Amino acid sequence: MMMTMKIKFKPMPGLSVVVLICLGILLTLGTWQYRRLQWKTVLLEQIDQAAHSAPFRSLADINAHLAQGKPVDFRRVSLRANFISPPLNDGVPFHLNRSNGKSFSWRLYQPVRDGDILAYVATREFTDTQKENPPARIDGPKDIIGYVRLVQVANWAIPQSNLEANRWFAFNAAPELLDWSHRKTIETAYYINLVEHVDSVENLPVLMPEIVNNHLDYMLTWYSFAFILLVIYALVHKKQGRLWIERD
Repeated sequence: MMMTMKIKFKPMPGLSVVVLICLGILLTLGTWQYRRLQWKTVLLEQIDQAAHSAPFRSLADINAHLAQGKPVDFRRVSLRANFISPPLNDGVPFHLNRSNGKSFSWRLYQPVRDGDILAYVATREFTDTQKENPPARIDGPKDIIGYVRLVQVANWAIPQSNLEANRWFAFNAAPELLDWSHRKTIETAYYINLVEHVDSVENLPVLMPEIVNNHLDYMLTWYSFAFILLVIYALVHKKQGRLWIERD
């Protein structure tokens, strides 16, 4: 004669609703971290590929790579372009506020033209104490050596820009004014981070940002909490006599 076992379960309504809500939150957080893990893994691979690739030699080369969806962020660049000065309408120099984590400074972004292509170059940097007498702009045709950087879209924590004083806190404060290389969306825009006093791009070191990727640990943590919650839920019901096994 074969013995069969049946699991009997009589759920506690109030506790079950609370656990179901908490379980949904924990699984959602775990899934969000999984998606962040996928995104950041691809991002780091793209940065590594771009940083170790041969330097760009023209703005047209950069634009072609962007159009093909190839990674360009942190790739070295060496080209000759003409810095544009007002009152030409090809571009508007502006100051952008930036932080190194300890203090704030201003960086001058100047428009340059390489053939028919317009782009921005981050040039001189100065502090608030130098604001009344900032470093002079770069003018005329110059050799530009530096790194390509993709424009990061602003978020809610960034202050409003002061257009009258030409003080900016975000790249997308007025994209119709900046008109990044005449691109349709700010997400596909870029600028060149100029490195002065470097005689050759071959002497420019590969630049890799310190980007922490702990999303696997976070994902496993949230999923572990969900599993522990289910175990506790089952133990509570077993202790209350609402979860048992019947043998026939």
